[in-house]
Amino acid sequence: MASNPSPGNGVYPNGPSMRQPSLSWMYRLECDISKEELDLGAAHDAGTIRKISNIERGTLKGLDIEATLLPLGGADWLTVIKGTHSMTLDARYTARTTDGHYIYFRAHGLYRPGPGTDYAMAVEHDWEQPPKAVVTQDDVEFFSHLRLEAGPGPYNWVNGLICVGVMVCEREKIWIDAYRLTNFPDRKPESVVAKS
Repeated sequence: MASNPSPGNGVYPNGPSMRQPSLSWMYRLECDISKEELDLGAAHDAGTIRKISNIERGTLKGLDIEATLLPLGGADWLTVIKGTHSMTLDARYTARTTDGHYIYFRAHGLYRPGPGTDYAMAVEHDWEQPPKAVVTQDDVEFFSHLRLEAGPGPYNWVNGLICVGVMVCEREKIWIDAYRLTNFPDRKPESVVAKS
């Protein structure tokens, strides 16, 4: 069990003692985004620009999961905040596991230059330059809240998770390390099955 006490314990010393949750690594995903991004522009000429990036292919591997993304089985319906390189992400895709089961993924997230980075300063100077082709964790805040969904069977346990994705990109290739948030890092998650 995680033993780091919550900073909140000192804020409310008469309340219950709590500990910080743990992040347990689940898998790494690599996928290729289509070079032909669809740019719908800004609806109502508002401050956000809708873009659609199709996911062409991908794989993921972890301790208890290995799968291939379905060909052209997903996309990211992202919005770019005009005048910045900041984006909100809304990706959806489906993967087939090596043992023949399907898992649906939905990711809500963000991409923005990291505070005080050279990238942030370059965008401040000229926001019309294209986004960087290669970004690392030293350049950006690039995270997502992942929701996984599976039917009955060996991957039903993914239905009861809260997950976060940590991302970097190399041109059209996206890399995601997925972690589950848990109070029980030394235990495997259990299936979520309705009882009658």
